[in-house]
Amino acid sequence: MGSRPVNASMLVQINYVLRAVFADLLKKKYGTLLTVLVIAVSLTIPTISYLLWKNIHQATTQFYPETELTVYLHKNLTEEDANLVVEKIRQQEGIESLNYISRQESLNEFRNWSGFSEGLDILDDNPLPAVVMIKPTKAYNESQKRDELRDNLNKIKGVQEVRLDNNWMEKLTALSWLIAHTAILCTILMTLSVFLVIGNSIRSDVYSSQASIEVMKLLGATEQFILRPYLYTGIIYALLGGLLACIFSASLIGYFTSAVKYVTDIFAVNFELHGIAFGEFLFLLVVCAIVGYVGAWLSATRYIRALDKKG
Repeated sequence: MGSRPVNASMLVQINYVLRAVFADLLKKKYGTLLTVLVIAVSLTIPTISYLLWKNIHQATTQFYPETELTVYLHKNLTEEDANLVVEKIRQQEGIESLNYISRQESLNEFRNWSGFSEGLDILDDNPLPAVVMIKPTKAYNESQKRDELRDNLNKIKGVQEVRLDNNWMEKLTALSWLIAHTAILCTILMTLSVFLVIGNSIRSDVYSSQASIEVMKLLGATEQFILRPYLYTGIIYALLGGLLACIFSASLIGYFTSAVKYVTDIFAVNFELHGIAFGEFLFLLVVCAIVGYVGAWLSATRYIRALDKKG
């Protein structure tokens, strides 16, 4: 029974302080708007960096083809020698399956789709090499293992060249990790800027309320009671900035959606830009609330104690 009045009293105090905080923020609405905008822009930069990384990562995951190695054999090999080379390739560790295309089969395929069948008849010798298409095992899809397999294939006598067919996707994956590190750096820097913005705003509030703080202390108010309005103010600043940053990010994603659709239509692929998911939105708000609370607590505590020393 005793806990209910305490809880009710706490809720009444929180409600009273929140109403006072909102009234104060509305009273200085231009200053509040400017502070929230600065925080929103600071949070938009890491948010957009994260969304850029997320979409590139999803693109590499969606379009990343199965690793495939193309082995070109020397053209001077006879059919019998080529079969021996294929058997040596088949014995290599890390090969799940392979498909051998002889020189004559290569020529016939080229003849079918190129439309130069009459021109090819003029040639005295088949200019196309025999080809072995290799699909590595899952263990050899990892970059280092795949390079090891390629080196082993190059050492086989009769092999002219080994090519990896998805190098450009590896470069795109490397680019996504570069963007991820950039997003982390932007997040750290912009979080520090949010701390500074909230700290500066709270410092101004503390100095403008110096007289009321002294009166509250004379009436026996605890430090936590004095700090509470400033802590709520910091949280509100950060939450409003986070909400506005989400709106800015959604607007930018919507702006680029048409351009991405135009590019994907040209390449005949199906891909859509993804904005902030609901879980990510909640996570951002929680982080904003924590940053706002900590920034306000550090600033308010410091400057209230500075006022005590002056007094």
